Amino acid sequence: MPLPKMRRDGLWLVATMVAAALFGPLPSASADLATRKSAVTEAVRKAQPSVVSISSEKKAASTSRWPFSSEESQRPRVSGMGTGVIVDGRGFIVTNHHVVDKVQGIEVHLFDGTNLPARVIQSDREMDLAVIKVDAGRPLPAIAIGTSADLMLGETVITIGNAFGYENTISQGIVSALKRNVTLSDEQVYRNLIQTDACINPGNSGGPLINIEGDLVGINVATRSGAQGIGFALPIDDVKKVATEMMSTRRLALKWHGLVAGESILADGRYVVLTEVQSSSPAEASGFRVGDRVMSIGELPVTNSLDIERALLDAQPGQPSRVVVRRDGKEQEMLLDVRPIGRAGIPAATATANLDAAAQVWRTLGLKVTPVDSAYVTAASPQLHGGLYVESVVPDSPAGRASILKGDILVGMNVGTRHWETIRPDNVLYILRQPEVAHSQLLPFYIVRSNSIHQGSMSLADPTTAYAGAAINR
Repeated sequence: MPLPKMRRDGLWLVATMVAAALFGPLPSASADLATRKSAVTEAVRKAQPSVVSISSEKKAASTSRWPFSSEESQRPRVSGMGTGVIVDGRGFIVTNHHVVDKVQGIEVHLFDGTNLPARVIQSDREMDLAVIKVDAGRPLPAIAIGTSADLMLGETVITIGNAFGYENTISQGIVSALKRNVTLSDEQVYRNLIQTDACINPGNSGGPLINIEGDLVGINVATRSGAQGIGFALPIDDVKKVATEMMSTRRLALKWHGLVAGESILADGRYVVLTEVQSSSPAEASGFRVGDRVMSIGELPVTNSLDIERALLDAQPGQPSRVVVRRDGKEQEMLLDVRPIGRAGIPAATATANLDAAAQVWRTLGLKVTPVDSAYVTAASPQLHGGLYVESVVPDSPAGRASILKGDILVGMNVGTRHWETIRPDNVLYILRQPEVAHSQLLPFYIVRSNSIHQGSMSLADPTTAYAGAAINR
């Protein structure tokens, strides 16, 4: 027969008092968690929100020489997976080149469960690195970037990644060796790798190798086939050099500052130090000197060379950025005004001509465009040589009525049976001058959106004409 409630409560109170007298007070749940925490769990807690899983599709190679042929849509598809690391809150993510090479429909899965489409921004095949970008509409958590210069043999390291499709898989190990050279094929040779026995599986590629403090010290890249406990990562100091170039204001924003920096470990810490101030640059005009320690730019503390590019990426000419440097033992504030330039490899005269042509494209079609190289579009088709990134669209313009969107890349246009790629703004002007365009007032075009080629038509005369394009290469 069950005991009355009052009696049951009384017995429980007596038992609790006896236990407390014999063994002391019972531990609380929060106290239990505190004793179970370790440096590893804290490192994972710090870094994990900055790790993303990547899924994609890749098509088999095409024999067609024309990127817009019907053969492109008939190629079989293969699913792919990998991992990436958020390095900037605006959605810039570092991963391996082979994770996103010639893939379509890249999707990024954030730690909070959000799924977002991504596009390839820059890629370096030799180093096997790529920068992709998502537009989340909110700041994303960027990982703390460390150094690989002081890694020790036997030091604890941790991998986080999309191992075999199991997202956010964590593995702990040690640094087994440093400066390993590994040849995977005639086309892919890695140098100066970190070797670790922390598990690196298919899907981990592009993910972080972190130290016990949760700082990024490597990008996981490969495993030894048939071996156990032998994996490799690109050292973060090598990654930073390549990522700094791929995310430079010169490449991504067509702006020039003239600061060239390296990282130095001094007696009182690790600093970003100017190794060059480029001649006739805005930095030279502002009085920067070789040897200056860059402490901060705007509100961003500068802890590595990549931070300089991150801080100046949104800087606008005529709106100088506040830069704090340390020189001769004293901190001083300087102003740096970036300067607009043409894309790397484009002569200044050509860049000026492109600006004039871009202004005419804006007035005629309602498109504000800037040239981008093949790295932006080869995921959609390896035959493409570049395109025009759409920065803005006038709503009731020919482009706006054709449903072209900001972020699309204009890669081609048709005139009758003739096809042209649109790599520079003056290519568009040349096409618009063709007699067939003036006669028909209809301009078929191709854009890259979400790493797929889409086809549509712009009406240059009738504002009621609707977008009749259909996606291809999905």
